[in-house]
Amino acid sequence: MTTEAGTDRTINYAFLLGGLTAAIFGIILLIRREEAIGLLAILLGLWWLIQGAFMLFSVFIDREDWVWKVILGILGLTAGIVVLANPIDSATFLGSALAIFLGIIGLLIGISAIIGSFRGGGFGALLFGLVSVAIGLLFLFNPSDSASLVVTLFAVLLLIDGLGAIWLAVRDK
Repeated sequence: MTTEAGTDRTINYAFLLGGLTAAIFGIILLIRREEAIGLLAILLGLWWLIQGAFMLFSVFIDREDWVWKVILGILGLTAGIVVLANPIDSATFLGSALAIFLGIIGLLIGISAIIGSFRGGGFGALLFGLVSVAIGLLFLFNPSDSASLVVTLFAVLLLIDGLGAIWLAVRDK
């Protein structure tokens, strides 16, 4: 029985640590949006740079699919250098690109739901489809403001996730 209690306590600490981390990142994103986005861009640039280098080095270890590894390695190194050279402009571009991508996805989901509503999905599917199309168009026609909205939404979700995990960690069983 002692082993089970020790395991439960470890899981609780894991929830607590994860929840605190998520909540802190959510608060930072809400309070210091520009600085946090810049930091995320720097981390993404480092990730691409390191991934590109490892992809190129992997050619010497395993020659299978070496052409793809070289292409991906060069792309990773290039993307990493570009993002690290100017992280704020890169963050703005990446945020707008994400908003455009989400806009296209929103349109596709909305159109699918609207078609589904006419094939027996009902009024709920139609309403969901119309809302998805509206959000998709908003993201497509105003990507810079939509990128800020996505960051705010992500920050709020991180905060909710963090608080939920903290609650799960400290509640009595």
